Amino acid sequence: MTYLQALYGSQHRDLKANGYDGTKARFNGNLFLSAFVIVALFVVLMIVLLVYPSANKAITQFFQEVFGYSSGKMIGKLLAILLLAIVYFGITNTVGSEANSSRYIEEFYREAEAEQAGATKKLLLPFFVLLGLLLVLALGSLF
Repeated sequence: MTYLQALYGSQHRDLKANGYDGTKARFNGNLFLSAFVIVALFVVLMIVLLVYPSANKAITQFFQEVFGYSSGKMIGKLLAILLLAIVYFGITNTVGSEANSSRYIEEFYREAEAEQAGATKKLLLPFFVLLGLLLVLALGSLF
């Protein structure tokens, strides 16, 4: 079972099991995949900043030129919304399209029951590894 089959199929199965509309599995899957991609991008950014400390100055100057001396909280909200919108739009029009998600769901249900039951673990393990790595890199940058 591929990661995308596990993602869309387990979302569909869980929604159906709890009495909800299974068509929302595509939206939930696309949102989870968007969060995964954003966390991965931040991990890559943190690694770049760790390897090339001079990049931090360049990034800071760029944001000061674009946003002036606004608060970091406002800039963070604007960038988060913009980044989520761009990533979600990209995923919705590529791997998360209606045709692709339907195909992933069908392929998920063709798998053995034992493999279907382990789909959530297959999804969450890489996500939490990336999230943990991001946390370690962020905390490590404080020292």
